[in-house]
Amino acid sequence: MKLAVISFVLVLAISGCDRSPGSESDISSLSTSELWRAHGVAQARRLALVEAELGQRGEFSSGADYLGKTTGAAFGRQIYSRQTAMTDTKNCSDFSSAASAQQYFLAHGGPAEDPSGLDRDGDGLACEWGTSLRANATHHVSAARAATTHFSYASRCYVGPRGGTYTITASGRKNYGGC
Repeated sequence: MKLAVISFVLVLAISGCDRSPGSESDISSLSTSELWRAHGVAQARRLALVEAELGQRGEFSSGADYLGKTTGAAFGRQIYSRQTAMTDTKNCSDFSSAASAQQYFLAHGGPAEDPSGLDRDGDGLACEWGTSLRANATHHVSAARAATTHFSYASRCYVGPRGGTYTITASGRKNYGGC
């Protein structure tokens, strides 16, 4: 009996953990800074909801964090099986942006279900949302590479009047241990 009560309490506690702001209405009520904080720690479905909301707001990066950092890898890879029968009459041209299509897709069963056929390749990303994520991730990775410029100076070794070797430092001094 005691074990059954403990098990029941654990099940309630675990199911309560999933009730953190994760539904579409909870996500849309968060501020942009709260969404970016959630983006750094969110997983799976919640991450997809957060990214769609940030994309809808035109927010594609914040500091070193950016949309598509983890979800962009799914682009073009079939993760979910899709059937050709569609029950909804929505298509990608009905939405003002790929982010709004992704929000609709997630609100109507996505990524596991796709009654509208917005994710025909089964990657979990509706319409051109995957293309947007991939382009954003590529932009940020290439920008990070460009920001880490490597300077390489050829160190020239000189021989002093007594036969010792040295290099000249950036400040113009002699470095006798540099050769």
